[in-house]
Amino acid sequence: MYFSSASLGKPVTGDFNGDGKPDLAIVVSPAAAIGIMLGNGDGTFRLGGYYQTDLSPTAITAADFNHDGHVDLAIVNSGSGDITILLGKGDGTFRSSPSIFLGSSPTDLVSNDFNGDGIPDLAVTNGALSSQVVVILLGNGDGSFRIAESAITGNEPFAITTGLFSHDGKSDLAVANLASNNVSILDGIGDGTFHAASTLTAGTGPAGIAVGDFNQDGKLDLAVCNDVSGEVSVYLGNGDGTFQSARSFATGGSPTSIAVGDVHHNGRTDIVTAGPYGIVLLINKAQ
Repeated sequence: MYFSSASLGKPVTGDFNGDGKPDLAIVVSPAAAIGIMLGNGDGTFRLGGYYQTDLSPTAITAADFNHDGHVDLAIVNSGSGDITILLGKGDGTFRSSPSIFLGSSPTDLVSNDFNGDGIPDLAVTNGALSSQVVVILLGNGDGSFRIAESAITGNEPFAITTGLFSHDGKSDLAVANLASNNVSILDGIGDGTFHAASTLTAGTGPAGIAVGDFNQDGKLDLAVCNDVSGEVSVYLGNGDGTFQSARSFATGGSPTSIAVGDVHHNGRTDIVTAGPYGIVLLINKAQ
């Protein structure tokens, strides 16, 4: 199966076949499928197969949901309003588990342990225009999930990331709200629920969000790509769950997704955005 670059979503990495080499799982939206690319260890990949999802898959995350030592996948399907769970066999192949129906228009998801039981959970944005919630799915440890209390966000929560923003050992969430042009910070209580959201002002049309330490102070920061205003908003973390006001960096075009990493291998975290008009690299010049 061959994939057009226009049809691909943001990939997730993991060692799916247990050979110690990073592999990729990629959303192929028009085909309603996930493509598995197995790493050769030299920067190249070979097609490992593909697996059907439900309608219009938009995002993917990886974790060991059933505690068998193999990497599993969870895929959010915007068109059918559900989550596809693929349980890894450890050889680069997967088996389907029952889907989780959420309704409305889920758009993005992340995995973390939100209730402190050692089992990976999921947080899913509900991207419908009238929606203001992130749905929390608590893992049962066997690859299945139960729907827990939802967390209130801004209007049309569209993209999500997770991290320890307050250094209290409890997993937190940051959500980019497409319609209200802001970011919701959800401080985790540690039992699968969250304190009321605090809000950061973003540019127009925040469509992607990522976490990284951009100023090398050991505190997690946030980067948000703004689709309509064509810029990236960077929020430096204070280490207590709060963030400084945004610093804006122009990208042009319409950035709809964002990733971070040390692109130049100089110990600094850079930012990459992608959209219909191309890819933009923002080089971190922090000293």
